[in-house]
Amino acid sequence: MDAEALIKAALREAGYGPDAIGSALPRIMKILQAEDVRIEIGRTLTRKEREYVRVQLEIGLDVPEIVAGLKG
Repeated sequence: MDAEALIKAALREAGYGPDAIGSALPRIMKILQAEDVRIEIGRTLTRKEREYVRVQLEIGLDVPEIVAGLKG
């Protein structure tokens, strides 16, 4: 089971309805992706780097692409 399906199931189990899950899930997934970037980089990100990650996630880039941009 992938992370998104697992989170959906957990939210449903916690009693959240489809509307709440639909609005919260994209934000939760972006938070997890940003954490994946931090783990890949291996250190705490600066404020400027966190903003860069946020923008890159909003435009639809994947974690490996963002990591490559931060390392390059």
